[in-house]
Amino acid sequence: MRKLTGILLPAVLLLSLFSCKKSGPEEMGYLMVTVGTDDPELIVKSPETPSEDMVFSLTIAGEDGVHNYTVADARTLATEPLAVAAGRYTVTATSGQSMAADWGSAYYSGSATLLVKPEQTSTARIVATLANTMVTVSFEDPIPELFSNYRVTVDNGAGQALVFSKADNTVGNTAYFAVTGTLNYELSMVNADGGTYHDGPHAITGVKANQHYHFKFSMSDDAPTTGGFVLTIIIDDETVYNEYQMKLDFGADGKPVTTPSFPLTNDITIIQGNDDPRSVSFEASRGIGSLVLSHEDAGLLALGLPKWTDFVTTSNVSALTALGITCAPVDYGTTDVVTFDLTNFIAGLPVGSYRFSTTIIDTRNAYNSVNYNITVIPPVESRALEAKAWARFAMLEGLWYTAERPASLKLQYRKESASAWTDVTDYVTYDTANKVIKAEVWSLEAGTRYVFRAVTDTDIAKANTGEVTLPEITFATVGAPTIPNLSFDNWYKDGDAWMPNSSASNHVWDSANKGTASFGTVPTVPEESDVVAGKAARLTGSTAMGQFAAGNIYIGRFVKVAGVGAELDWGYGFNGKPLALKGYYKYNPQPINKTQAPYNDLAGQTDICSIEIYLVNWTSQFRINTSKKQFLSKDDPSIIGYGVMYSNVNDSAYKPFTIPIQYRRTNETPTYVVIACSASRYADYFTGGIGSTLRVDEFELCYDPAQLTATERELVGYRN
Repeated sequence: MRKLTGILLPAVLLLSLFSCKKSGPEEMGYLMVTVGTDDPELIVKSPETPSEDMVFSLTIAGEDGVHNYTVADARTLATEPLAVAAGRYTVTATSGQSMAADWGSAYYSGSATLLVKPEQTSTARIVATLANTMVTVSFEDPIPELFSNYRVTVDNGAGQALVFSKADNTVGNTAYFAVTGTLNYELSMVNADGGTYHDGPHAITGVKANQHYHFKFSMSDDAPTTGGFVLTIIIDDETVYNEYQMKLDFGADGKPVTTPSFPLTNDITIIQGNDDPRSVSFEASRGIGSLVLSHEDAGLLALGLPKWTDFVTTSNVSALTALGITCAPVDYGTTDVVTFDLTNFIAGLPVGSYRFSTTIIDTRNAYNSVNYNITVIPPVESRALEAKAWARFAMLEGLWYTAERPASLKLQYRKESASAWTDVTDYVTYDTANKVIKAEVWSLEAGTRYVFRAVTDTDIAKANTGEVTLPEITFATVGAPTIPNLSFDNWYKDGDAWMPNSSASNHVWDSANKGTASFGTVPTVPEESDVVAGKAARLTGSTAMGQFAAGNIYIGRFVKVAGVGAELDWGYGFNGKPLALKGYYKYNPQPINKTQAPYNDLAGQTDICSIEIYLVNWTSQFRINTSKKQFLSKDDPSIIGYGVMYSNVNDSAYKPFTIPIQYRRTNETPTYVVIACSASRYADYFTGGIGSTLRVDEFELCYDPAQLTATERELVGYRN
């Protein structure tokens, strides 16, 4: 049998350094690099033929730690030398990318140390060699004819494996691995009759850079025995030569057998604590070579079950015995029946889903592997899963365990202090794929503790006899805070300026009045005759010193006049999560006759009013400056929820409105709220119609989805 030889020759870069004298504090030299084939010593060869236009990048590090340079393409220095300060340097040349494992990504690296002297020429050579390990795989005839599929999995222990597979047509590919000192390989094969064969994983140590490992699978020169043949693996590089022989049987006779004492289906459902006898037996007529229990299950790992236990090679089975798995160590080559007793192990599993495998491999490398998918359910048909509570409602989830959804399945709730249960009937949905029931319960009391459960008639009957205890989940609704003077009934005067609060010590709302009153204009005043109830707020567009001044009202504080505008502090401390702002408004617009850029084109059009609400996560109030055009952007990341209403309709009477608050983050609680109303939408830009009048009255925050339409609830997005 002939050994294949992989010759790995380096890439050589010639570096010439020409120095010269430069006036100034530093003496300079010039760095030139030649990459090409004119020089007979410049060789670019590797395990595979590299591209003639290989690009080498340079890192030039000064010994002083100060003078450092990089060159993306060393070829550019052949015609454009690089000026460097005189001194000692380490020059590193690299080509390609360093990958943990990849197809066809060769990586070359090399370095040299050199001294740049003033007014002298220095020359150095960098030998750039393959810095990773090359791997190829081949299967010789007649293997492709005898086997329907085969694959070799190779990794370097760094967490990423590459598979050379007949099915994926990757057997002929070239792979490169970062050098870790180790290569692991594993072989799996399926013959034309469906017989499966497996070997490995095996580890090769002493793996170095600039080596080629060729895994060559071929028929042995020896005559095959009846029903089988000898398979030879050649690991081929400059320094390593290994052969590994596998004797494989094609015949189905003698294949290892796995026999469970309980029915094996794709999914095995077991009631928690059930201790019916459950065991698995293993037998190999040609002797057991390996008997493994393995898993990658996070739940089993948390219970202390090792990921891999081979009962042939280890005598330490105490961890499995402690978990209820009984099996004595197995002698290599035994033909006796070996039994795992899983009774206590399965009976002790918590509620959840688990997956593990058993694999028996005989001494001729034929194997049988079985997967066990076990779901442990409580002794009830359903249970409560999760509650997501808001102020006046909650979204509830439950789970059922039976193969089919029980006809009597339902969610129930009660106050923690009550005893009677109420069925949830609003928006009940079923996720059959995941066996989940969801529902919403509305019109709850804010800041109140509740209990809910998922039940069936069977569960209730078992509970009544004391056979089971039904799982319950307690949840609490959050508060439903309000904002002072949402009715706009309370006003007082500060000089000539009307203030929409009960007193100066209870400041929540403000307007532009304090900035315009000194100029004889008060655009926001209490309305006492045209109201829904009590008093209302009347906002009217006017002028102050020639500038348009819209009637407005907002939550916050007027700070001062700034230029031709004003500075305002927006916001009121607030931690509620309302679904909408409701109230009444009446709008009587005028044509827009005052404009400024960028809204000059709106002149003559009907004015538009606006009512807005913001829920935000600020740590303090937000400063507005209308003169500098500093406003709260609708895209500001501090906004948790936002809603707005615009209108240009001339109303003869008050109209009710509902503004859904569209939440961007439903899992976050706000710290501030802002409500702002204006008789002219573009008043911040001194654009609007003189005389446009907006009346607002009886605002309220809505916390109950029962007060919203289906479309409005979708806009809120609380189910997201």
